[in-house]
Amino acid sequence: MKHYYSSKPVYGKKQYISLYIRGVTLEFITYTSLFSGREVDEGTRLLIEYMEIPSEGNVLDVGCGYGVIGIFLAKYNPRLKVYMVDVNPLAVKVSKYNARLNNVEDRVYIVQGNLYEAFEKEFFKAIYSNPPLAAGKNIVEKLLLDARNYLVEKGFLQVVLAKGGEYYTSLLEKEYSRVEKIKKKGYTIVTAYK
Repeated sequence: MKHYYSSKPVYGKKQYISLYIRGVTLEFITYTSLFSGREVDEGTRLLIEYMEIPSEGNVLDVGCGYGVIGIFLAKYNPRLKVYMVDVNPLAVKVSKYNARLNNVEDRVYIVQGNLYEAFEKEFFKAIYSNPPLAAGKNIVEKLLLDARNYLVEKGFLQVVLAKGGEYYTSLLEKEYSRVEKIKKKGYTIVTAYK
């Protein structure tokens, strides 16, 4: 997956994916070079199934890939303003296309950037991520811990962690006021409240 962090996109094979979840039908165009490019991965599905969703306000999808989490949020709750960010230029391009495909482009703001760098003056009611574990421990720690700086009071971070995510869960428990966990199918959905 080293190519994922390159400024020169590697496309791979184009894929069409349809997803019906929580009463919402979504359609995506993606490429096999992107994370979960053949089908929506189990971790992302579980996060969406169990996600806590604010009634209104700004939310952020960090490491948005081809846009599954952020586009779901925008379609599920039209009162949300959804921000999405990914380091990969192809992911950003495809997310923008998918926002139009799902008729939510008026409610999403998609940028290329590293974690929170593009949002220095923004605050969110919720931040969501299926963290890019392949990016390495330092990146994942930064994603999890720096989220506090971008959450409104009583805001929360919600992530899905694969098996072996206990280290990150314990890190969150030390740094956030309250942490809730749901274990399903070898994954843990973790909600950390500011």
